[in-house]
Amino acid sequence: YDSYGGIMFADQQLAQLMKRRCGVGADISSLRPSNMAVSNAAGTTTGAISFMERFSNTTREVAQSGRRGALMLTIDVKHPEAEHFAKIKQDLKKVTGANISIRLSDEFMKAVKDDKMFTQQWPIDSNNPSIKQEIKAKDLWNVIVTCARNSAEPGLIFWDKQHTYSTSSLYPQYKNISTNPCITDDSWIM
Repeated sequence: YDSYGGIMFADQQLAQLMKRRCGVGADISSLRPSNMAVSNAAGTTTGAISFMERFSNTTREVAQSGRRGALMLTIDVKHPEAEHFAKIKQDLKKVTGANISIRLSDEFMKAVKDDKMFTQQWPIDSNNPSIKQEIKAKDLWNVIVTCARNSAEPGLIFWDKQHTYSTSSLYPQYKNISTNPCITDDSWIM
């Protein structure tokens, strides 16, 4: 949830799951972009990206039998901080306890292919967003691909395609939010 309470609750859930050797997928698209007004003494938020380090640190710190958890952080390409998200791991000292992937929509990929503008907004699913900005889709795509080439991250999740091929498309009452990194138990290897 887009509040300190919601962020701390998510962090607590990460710790509880990871101490049980689980992997977690967490999407930060619901967190407001930086410099938006908040109703606390800070006045404005530090943004969704600022909480990536918190979740990454929790993953690195919580270990069970010497093995840390696995964390996949995602953000929707429609979020105004998607470019900042894509660039975060160009500094190899940042977000070292998590993998990151961007959720790419069919709408975005079509805008890239057709060299069109693309609307980013927050909240990403709102009909009346608080923030709305137009970007050139191909420019953002080039940033994403360059970053992925340089550091193998961000990963790309073709979000509409995964929904079509997952069981979530058959059960409308369920909605995928992120993806879970695989954890394998290598104790069977001889």
